[in-house]
Amino acid sequence: MKILLLIVVQVLLIEISLHAQNNTKVNLSFENKVQSWLTENNVPAVGIGIIEDAKIKYIKVFGELKKGVPAPDNAIFSVASITKTVTAMLTLKLVEAGQWDLDAPLFQHWVDPDIANNPLHKQLTTRHVLSHKTGFPNWRGKEKLTFKFEPGTEYNYSGEGFVYLARALESKFGKTLQQLSDSLLFKPMGMKDTRYGWNKNVDESRFVYGHDTKGNIYPRSERAESSAGGAAGSLLTTVEDYCKFSINLINGAGLSEILYNDMVSPHSKIKEHHSYGLGWEIISDLPNGEYTLGHGGNNKGYKTKVIILPESKRAIIVFTNGDNGIFVYNNVIKESIDIGENILDHLRGLNNRQLVALPQEVLEKYIGKYLIDSYGKIVTITKSDSVLVISSDGSPTAKLYPEAEGKFFLKDFDVQCEFPNDSTLTLIENGKIDWTAKKIK
Repeated sequence: MKILLLIVVQVLLIEISLHAQNNTKVNLSFENKVQSWLTENNVPAVGIGIIEDAKIKYIKVFGELKKGVPAPDNAIFSVASITKTVTAMLTLKLVEAGQWDLDAPLFQHWVDPDIANNPLHKQLTTRHVLSHKTGFPNWRGKEKLTFKFEPGTEYNYSGEGFVYLARALESKFGKTLQQLSDSLLFKPMGMKDTRYGWNKNVDESRFVYGHDTKGNIYPRSERAESSAGGAAGSLLTTVEDYCKFSINLINGAGLSEILYNDMVSPHSKIKEHHSYGLGWEIISDLPNGEYTLGHGGNNKGYKTKVIILPESKRAIIVFTNGDNGIFVYNNVIKESIDIGENILDHLRGLNNRQLVALPQEVLEKYIGKYLIDSYGKIVTITKSDSVLVISSDGSPTAKLYPEAEGKFFLKDFDVQCEFPNDSTLTLIENGKIDWTAKKIK
């Protein structure tokens, strides 16, 4: 009788397991398209992680670390601004432990010399940093750090803010950002391949090299950023490690209900359905009552994206090692998540921009090279048939479609380029001016 009961139990367990697999929401039909996406966009590799029911369901890295070197599934990617989600979570862990205050002025622990004489620095708080309301530019570039507006009054995405916060954390606790993250995040979650910036512990045989839009390799940075300087964009990690981090978030991140709800509540509106919480982008009003927590990464040679759906306990993580990687990860998102297209629609913002035809001589007057003074970066505008093409080191090559003389837009992205005159180019993203460049050739 006992043997019969054991057999029945085993059969039931097998049936339950098969039923769970057959009812999975993970759609892997994109797999046979991945290599063509990589090839057509000159992106050597893409790492994909899919989470369902707060468990890892799929991890695979396609392509090469660099030419001729196949990428293993535990390849180590630089994930650019996705770093901010880790820095934010570290900070919230300290808040939860009662060791840090979201609303206390940061000047108690750190003051950047550039703004020491500006009284606005005394208003700056951690909440402002995590919601991108510091008043800082994204990066100061060659200029001194300044306030563009009073902290807390407007939204403006800022990597400078995260570096500022990290310097305050290091000053208070007398530890590097890496040491703090090791003790509160990486070791407890088993994220053994995650660190801020390059150091001797990185397994170079698994390191994914960045590539430009033509598929040419960028030299690896030797810069070690285990300190505050890497708080906004230097994280190295694997798809598996970041899946572990995402699962921890889905399961509450060890935060109180009050603090968790504060984190996922909109604090800064970007546009309709799109806002910022504390360290996370939020896409709301999705089908089935879903919302997403997510972030993107955009560094030279690396384009990355993470989208987490807390309500259904799902996530998609996509890391690429090419400047055109954004086109690859958008395809993966559209084809692997049932509401992927809805998410992308909210991210890029639905608009009524209409394509118009401009005379060739009008298009030709915009052709040339433009210099962004603050970054020392060159942007090139060329012409292809009836559209312009924008390119620069570290950015995807994209077509600019005319909607009026001097005004162009990118399809599938909330990005516009405007030429106020024949010698000036302005890029606008999410309704805000990102940079202005002057024609030099």
